[in-house]
Amino acid sequence: MDKSSVENLLRSSKDRSRSKHNLSSNAKSPILRLQADEIAYRNEKFLDQIGGAVSEVDNSALLPSRSKYCLLISDADGIVIESYAPEGLEAEFQRSGLVQGGIWDERVAGTNGISMALESGRVLTVLGEDHFYNCFHGFSCSSAPLTDAENNLIGTITLVGSASRRQEEYALCEQVVRRASRQFQTRLFRNFHADKLTGRVLSRDHKTRRSFEALVACDEDGTVISHLPLWRDRARPPEHQNLAGQHISDLKDLEITLRGPATVPPRRRVVQSLTPQISARVEKGTKLARFISEGGGLAVLADRARKLVAHRIPLLICGQPGVGTELFARALLEEQSLMSPMGLTLDAAQNGAEDSLTEVLTSLDFLSQYPLDNVVPTLILRNVQALSGHAQSTLEQFLDVDPMAAQSKAEPPVVLFTADRTWAELENENKIPQSLLYLLGQSVVELPPIAARDAETVLENVLAEGFATPVEIADNARDVLIAYPWPGNRREMQSVLREAVICGNGQRINVTDLPARLLTPREENTKAPAPTRASLKDALDSTNWNVSKAARLLGKSRATVNRWIASEGLQRPE
Repeated sequence: MDKSSVENLLRSSKDRSRSKHNLSSNAKSPILRLQADEIAYRNEKFLDQIGGAVSEVDNSALLPSRSKYCLLISDADGIVIESYAPEGLEAEFQRSGLVQGGIWDERVAGTNGISMALESGRVLTVLGEDHFYNCFHGFSCSSAPLTDAENNLIGTITLVGSASRRQEEYALCEQVVRRASRQFQTRLFRNFHADKLTGRVLSRDHKTRRSFEALVACDEDGTVISHLPLWRDRARPPEHQNLAGQHISDLKDLEITLRGPATVPPRRRVVQSLTPQISARVEKGTKLARFISEGGGLAVLADRARKLVAHRIPLLICGQPGVGTELFARALLEEQSLMSPMGLTLDAAQNGAEDSLTEVLTSLDFLSQYPLDNVVPTLILRNVQALSGHAQSTLEQFLDVDPMAAQSKAEPPVVLFTADRTWAELENENKIPQSLLYLLGQSVVELPPIAARDAETVLENVLAEGFATPVEIADNARDVLIAYPWPGNRREMQSVLREAVICGNGQRINVTDLPARLLTPREENTKAPAPTRASLKDALDSTNWNVSKAARLLGKSRATVNRWIASEGLQRPE
């Protein structure tokens, strides 16, 4: 909610507390507490609504160790049914009514986070003097509504801390309860539709840079029968309108992630004979064609990789860090028209990858057995060398199947692995057990480093990929860039060009804009060569004719540079 909306909401609540509820802000202990039997009844009713305890509202998952925050779970009436106070501070929170059975309905507790979240259905923070009662001015309360699988309000989740904390902590608390609320509702939705194919659909508004995510459930034909938005305001993105009744494969402009298995498959399973069709040549203008143009044997590697992808053979793309393994993987999928909103990508180096891998492989296998119309299931698993032990076992079990059984699937998947290691390093590091390594490496494509490619072509490709507007490179700067060995490969080249554009005039890269490490180091006790007319023009161009800055770049005084400009007869451009 924007600031003015929150202020209006709080102001209205305070007015009601005084005029309608006849509350006095000076009350010392205003919070009432229910009897134990009533608390037990409400707790049991809440657990019935959510199907038992769920990890999304578990205090151990939401409260960091040594946290000084109190976690409250309330029902739809604002009654606290669970309270988790930090060790040693229980009495302090309990004195303020932050305890199981506390009644935080606005009619009793005045303006507070729980009642505001229940009224607005939004995530918000009631901070300090925003509370109606003076005795709560030392607290900040970040609350999020909890809703069930059909979007019915059933309670709230709240983090209570000190009002004297930094602004960043309030934002973090809102983020924590918002995420917990979304995960909570997702769990209930999937449980409610446990016998159906469920999934997430995501759209992006590129103007506002906002994402809209919703949950869907499908019947046995793959038709959407239930649609649940996960955003809280009244936004109505057109991509999410009228989803019910549409087939999941017909949804446009949405990123889709499915989860199965379903009791009844969404499509009749039909075993298709795999007769790969692949063009003899890579069409010009594609990303793969630009990759091949860099030389270094990439044409041969790309030809092999295209055939392997067409036959649905798992492919490991490896090489030194920064050679562009993921870029090559995506170029392969694009060249064979396999890019799809339902394509799966997972980075093994990210937090939570171990849990995500199981869900991703389940979804991939389900789509392979029961494919949707004209959709080939694909997976790019990045940084496989970073897989944890449990994730390695999960992946090994998925890959260790009879090749004939794998090919008999209705739509065999395309599985691509990437690693920022050479094949020799993967074999020698022993981070991946051999039983898995040779399943990953059923076919291996090792990309050559930049030093083995045509550096000038790589330079042109990186410029085209990384900059929306054309960037000119001075001839002497180009010579330096082409001669440099690029130990960090494509990744280092991208970083150097970005730095040069930022530190220069933003349109042209000159030698003076390049990092010092790219320039040949001068021998000690050797007189530095005299600056040339070209280096003077480069320095002035890079600094938009700021003579002081140009002098610093050239290691000269301002007076010397001014004399030099005059002697060369240079004129400031109009």
